[in-house]
Amino acid sequence: MISFTTDIQDTKATQNVPVLDGLHDLTPDELLLSQEHYESEVRSYPRRLPLAIAKASGVMVEDSRGQVYLDCLAGAGTLALGYNHPEINQALIEQLNAGIPYQTLDITTPAKDHFIRELMAFLPQDFAENAKIQFCGPSGADAVEAAIKLAKQTTGRNTMAAFHGAYHGMTNGTMALMGNLGTKERRQGLMADVHFLPFPYSLRCPFGLHGEQGARQGLRYIERMLADDESGVQKPAAIIVEPVQGEGGVIPAPAFWLQELRRITEEHGILLIFDEIQCGIGKTGTHFAFEEAGVTPDILCLSKAVGGGLPMSLLVFNKSIDTWRPGEHTGTFRGNQLAMVSGAKAMEIIRRDNLAHKAAVTGEYLRRGLEKIAEKTSCIAEVRGQGLMLGAEICDPEGNKNAFGEPLAAPELTIAIQRAALERGLIIEKGGREGSVLRFLPPIIITFEQIDFVLKALQDAIESLVEPKPVVQPADTLQANWRDHFIHVGKEGADGFEAAMNQSTQALKKLFESTESPYSGLDPTVLHSQIRRAQLGENPQPLANVIEETSELIGKNSIIVQHPHCIAHLHTPPMLPAVAAEAFITALNQSMDSWDQASAATFVEQEVTDWLCQRFGFDDKADGVFTSGGTQSNLMGLLMARDHIINTISGHNVQKDGLPDYADKLRVVSSKNSHFTMQKSASLLGLGEHAVVCVETYSDGTISIESAEEAITALKAEGLIPFAITGTAGTTDHGAVDDLDDVADLAQKHGMWMHVDAAYGGALMLSRHHARLEGIERADSVTIDFHKMFFQPISCGAVILKDKNHFGFIRHHADYLNREEDVLPNLVDKSIATTRRFDALKVWMTLQNVGPQAIGSMVDHLLNQTQRVADMLNNRSNFELLAAPCLSTVLFRYKGSNKRMDLDALNKQIRLDALVQGKAVVGETVVDGHVALKFTLLNPCLSLADLEQLLTELESLADEVVKQAGV
Repeated sequence: MISFTTDIQDTKATQNVPVLDGLHDLTPDELLLSQEHYESEVRSYPRRLPLAIAKASGVMVEDSRGQVYLDCLAGAGTLALGYNHPEINQALIEQLNAGIPYQTLDITTPAKDHFIRELMAFLPQDFAENAKIQFCGPSGADAVEAAIKLAKQTTGRNTMAAFHGAYHGMTNGTMALMGNLGTKERRQGLMADVHFLPFPYSLRCPFGLHGEQGARQGLRYIERMLADDESGVQKPAAIIVEPVQGEGGVIPAPAFWLQELRRITEEHGILLIFDEIQCGIGKTGTHFAFEEAGVTPDILCLSKAVGGGLPMSLLVFNKSIDTWRPGEHTGTFRGNQLAMVSGAKAMEIIRRDNLAHKAAVTGEYLRRGLEKIAEKTSCIAEVRGQGLMLGAEICDPEGNKNAFGEPLAAPELTIAIQRAALERGLIIEKGGREGSVLRFLPPIIITFEQIDFVLKALQDAIESLVEPKPVVQPADTLQANWRDHFIHVGKEGADGFEAAMNQSTQALKKLFESTESPYSGLDPTVLHSQIRRAQLGENPQPLANVIEETSELIGKNSIIVQHPHCIAHLHTPPMLPAVAAEAFITALNQSMDSWDQASAATFVEQEVTDWLCQRFGFDDKADGVFTSGGTQSNLMGLLMARDHIINTISGHNVQKDGLPDYADKLRVVSSKNSHFTMQKSASLLGLGEHAVVCVETYSDGTISIESAEEAITALKAEGLIPFAITGTAGTTDHGAVDDLDDVADLAQKHGMWMHVDAAYGGALMLSRHHARLEGIERADSVTIDFHKMFFQPISCGAVILKDKNHFGFIRHHADYLNREEDVLPNLVDKSIATTRRFDALKVWMTLQNVGPQAIGSMVDHLLNQTQRVADMLNNRSNFELLAAPCLSTVLFRYKGSNKRMDLDALNKQIRLDALVQGKAVVGETVVDGHVALKFTLLNPCLSLADLEQLLTELESLADEVVKQAGV
């Protein structure tokens, strides 16, 4: 028995779960028999839920036999806060004691005014600011009827459009908008000129596409119909839609779909009506289901929970369409004062206790529980919904399909599960196509403990009717399941690959389309915690779930390099042909070791490296190989230089004999602005970081030839061996390009190896600024990074040698890879890596699609735009340009007008705040001892307006930092 509290002040009374002693008795008792005798055959719920309610509290009800049930129907969504909420009861008692009338037509009262103010506070602010409220009759159908009239009289059009699976009420007009044909089959003379559109229903997609693709095809159908002068459909006065279909099977409309529907209706001058009679008032995890999409309707229909459990319906609509004349739509019971009292109190409680968010959390808990049950049984085709409005679609447990290749609906089994659940103390409803969806609409106050009861009762009910999936599978079945994780040859062998790629593509498309900032702004500690909570590998899930989880957890909290305000580092938005190439690279999984592992790939890489050598002015003695990027390329360049000088001096073979005793005298000369990988490479090569001698630079950041000459002379005077000199074509911070001809002259004069690090600036060779690289063709080795100004995905680099014979310093024969007698090429001979990706395909496909001329033009554009951004900074008094740009980096800092601020600390904080608030990803470095901010312009699609806006954002952040510092 439930212990119902009589103390209405005790709002935190603990609610337990039903305690069962065997199955509940569902045979009709006296009350049920009386109902059957006196009531019409039209009654519906008692046929499937044969119980007579004696009393109820919270989420539980007790029948006339004293049997207790947990109610996941809750008055078809009316009882958002459950039965007899003590605060609502108290509010009603106080109002009754104060002498409030039961109803007042549309004459106002303090209770009505209070309700209106609560509703306005409950609505999204941008909607409420321009809204009018219209009170209708007591049922939701009354609100929809009013919406139909308002739309038609406002637009002067008669046609209405609704959706497959829709439910808007049971009156003459609203039934015309209903999808269910069984209910309408005997009805004649329903409202005319109604047309039905496809709703995004992934499991039973009318286009056979499923997922986002199917939803987008539905949008295309709608838009095409409206644009087709032969469609036979006149422009509707309004389109009415449930953001989450309830009776139609608990099908939520994707946010992007609602956004696009809003766009389409606005462009065509069609009113958009959202019917949130069932899904509104906190059930879906927000106050209203449409809020997730960030759009607003022209008309919003409300009933059920908006009255706090008592009858009331209303419209909220944009005041610009308030075309009613006085008394043009009336109803006696539009002034239900008690419903206004209970509705206002319900919305107050939901807002105060943040219950919509609680519904999102507990709804996710319930959803995951339902999905786990689905994994254990063969009769659940799909679990779906939002927040605490969820559905589980029941299908034929034998796996049979319908004529469209979809899971075969199982309406009889659905009814049997519903009854078996009722016998176990759980009230759930059914609906959807052929009545084959179990629906969960519990009050949003439901607890985790109570959800556990729901899940246990449902699982027991299903297992009483359907054999669970076997837990232990035979080895051959396991092996068959393993096949699901791989791509196979032959017919249908790549179906899983196709599905995974389609879902991933749609997830990324949705991510990019919804991105509003370069970073989500999620606190790093929270992000770390969320990733830890994913419990890596402890609970393997279907790939579709993993892709969805990756999109939500990883994708949405990644740095989005495509965003205009992501402008910190030397990696670019990748070009589409290169992204497409990544799919080929990973699916084909070629390893660039030997020809028999990478047949076509071997020739493609050689073709690309030959093209590269030719572009940089080398003859046919030159050759190259792909690397992971600048670090590996610089290492290989210095490795060749080291082994070459040692071979030249003493004929010593480092590969076989190790370093000679004079190795500690070897020195590399670089500018102080060269990349840190010079020191790192020297360390890895056994020479030590001290082997790199860094010389001064000119004021423009390029290597001082005089300083380099002096350093080489001094090193020789000390008995040391300066064997290599490096030039840089694009330093990391300044973008400075050394005079490579001067560096080559110095190398030639002193018999040194010349290495050029052109990781950043190598793409200048394709631009009209190619003369800045004059002398690069004299280098012995060159580093190229395609994932910088060639706009390729990471990782993708190369190293070029002027003399291909120098690759012999790293050649090593392995009988299983590159046998001495092989006549086919094996690229492992040229690389320090054995297994390598087929990264050359990205460059090959990009050159085939975009072409080198277009890439060069993009580089030219970036260099020109960089100069214009420098001019912007010079024209803004709050900023200071710290160096003239050389390539596409801009070094500057915020200086403001407050002379008491520590500018180094201020600029550090600006960069950090911009990142953690998700507003911008900006670089930070040091210039002449001062902290500098850095823009790295590597997105040729940015406009100057984008960059102006970014500077304005940084100014705003700086002002906030100064304000908080109180200086």
